[in-house]
Amino acid sequence: MKTRSPFTLTLSVISAIVTTTVPALFAQQQPSANQIYIDKNCQRNQQLPQLERFTIFSRNEFTTNGQNYWFYAARYQDGGVLLCISKPNFNQPKPINEQKIQANFIDKIVRDINNKTGFIIVVREGNGLDVPMTNYGLYQFNMKLHRIGLQE
Repeated sequence: MKTRSPFTLTLSVISAIVTTTVPALFAQQQPSANQIYIDKNCQRNQQLPQLERFTIFSRNEFTTNGQNYWFYAARYQDGGVLLCISKPNFNQPKPINEQKIQANFIDKIVRDINNKTGFIIVVREGNGLDVPMTNYGLYQFNMKLHRIGLQE
């Protein structure tokens, strides 16, 4: 009976692992039950193909002028972020048109403790580790005038 060398046996095991796991790594990611997807117009749509969807990573509710609103952020597959405002349940969604923050790399979004309708947004100036970061204050939501204030 011929025995295999430890090297040949190791190669066989590695080959078996690679053959079974690599195809799974390159398969298209399926929607998770707890992930919410939106399109480029901030409208919720769980059926979007991967190349057209943004995944929500932050959602906050706030009240201004006696109306409830959602402020939410969704990340595209390249890391860029889409910021949106809507009425609850994604009704009447609108992208926030602020060039300094829209479509940038955002590290985090937190409520401004000094302003109940304000948020602090930390923007990275590039997709890397040691890049400059800028804190922006997003405030003064006036939905009737479709105006949002931004402060550096």
